[in-house]
Amino acid sequence: MKKKMIFFVSLVFVIGLFLTSCTQATNTASSGAAADSSEGSADVVEQEKDTSAKVVRVLAVSGPETDSLIASAAEFEQATGITASIEQVSRSLWGERKVRELLQDSGIYDVVMIGGGDDLVWVTQKAHVLPLDDYLSADDKAQLMHADFFTKDGSLFGVPQYYNFPMLFYRKDLLEDPQEQAAFREEYDRDLTVPTNFDELQQVAEFFNRPPEMAGFCMGGVDWSVFLDFTYFLYGAGGNFGDLNSGELTLDTPEFVRALDAMTRMVAYNPTGWETMSFFDCDTQMLEGKAFMYQNWFYAWTTFQQETPDTIAMAPVTGDAQPGAHIGAMVAVIPQAAPDPDAAGQFISWMLGAQYQTEMMNATGNMPVRQDLISDPEIRSALVGIEMYEKTVPYLTYQHTTWPNELDSGVTEAIWKIFKGEMTAQEAADWLQNDKFADRTAIE
Repeated sequence: MKKKMIFFVSLVFVIGLFLTSCTQATNTASSGAAADSSEGSADVVEQEKDTSAKVVRVLAVSGPETDSLIASAAEFEQATGITASIEQVSRSLWGERKVRELLQDSGIYDVVMIGGGDDLVWVTQKAHVLPLDDYLSADDKAQLMHADFFTKDGSLFGVPQYYNFPMLFYRKDLLEDPQEQAAFREEYDRDLTVPTNFDELQQVAEFFNRPPEMAGFCMGGVDWSVFLDFTYFLYGAGGNFGDLNSGELTLDTPEFVRALDAMTRMVAYNPTGWETMSFFDCDTQMLEGKAFMYQNWFYAWTTFQQETPDTIAMAPVTGDAQPGAHIGAMVAVIPQAAPDPDAAGQFISWMLGAQYQTEMMNATGNMPVRQDLISDPEIRSALVGIEMYEKTVPYLTYQHTTWPNELDSGVTEAIWKIFKGEMTAQEAADWLQNDKFADRTAIE
């Protein structure tokens, strides 16, 4: 019995060795076939295997622009062999993770999308990011409009995915009506034109304010919407929230007071219930013919062209000094602690490329960031209203502070004090500068 057991164990061992040998031979044959299909280059096979295993992790906020990145990511993967893992998160979570990646060096993401209008100063001043120059061709960098916004110490640190900014939308059928024009001239002793400054904006809104059928203007009352509306007025007055050179807050300047006064005067021409509205609700008011005009990001232009092509027109936002153009963009940066900065660089280079920029424009209606595309006849014909965009682009600006969220909340509080009659515009500006944010600076 003992001899039989030894013989059986030995037999199993020999069979195991034989099967292992066969498996190794099969694997060797498979590797050889793969090498043959790659022109016999073992180095190429190894490189392709390594690249295909790469993943670039991208942090982005939920929205149509991120949807566009995801929809086109397969082209990036096909071109590079790198899998793009694009994570969409809510705005609150996005804010937390931006800080974690760019200030606390957590090293989870390779690419972080930041907000162009609100995050630029703190990212420029404080964030731990890598320069992008080595990842982009000289031509791509030359074609990037407003590259100066994303440059520090001579190096490019961010690339915008798109440009979006506020425009003025108005009822062109009414503005061009001869009877309306005659009535306006009789009342205001001037021609009825698209408003280009705050006084004209108020006059036109007052003239067309015909409740309950139609409001002369539409402005949302919820906090985040109120603040965005205020940026148009502040930049249009030639002001900002801080001085980049001195680092000081500029909340009680004549420009700031003028912006507060001009904005809060427009409430008189708002639709009923505006206090609980956002600019998204104003989209509906315009589409339903319940408002004569409003200022909003030009994402809405695509819908207006489709649904009311003969009724609603677009123009640059108003301003006493210039159009009040707050830059809207998601800007890609590479954290210093990124697990794979080279993969991140390839992703950003692809995002800036003409193919994706064109796809993004078609998918979202946003403006490409490349000058050569803006100059292309086919792009110009597809991007209806490009002439109006071009009038606004030179005036794009952003919030000159390093703590936008806290400041936004305080400014909104001051605006509501004016709405409620508790303060004048001057008193609200003084309160912000000397009480609410006393001893604070714009650059902290």
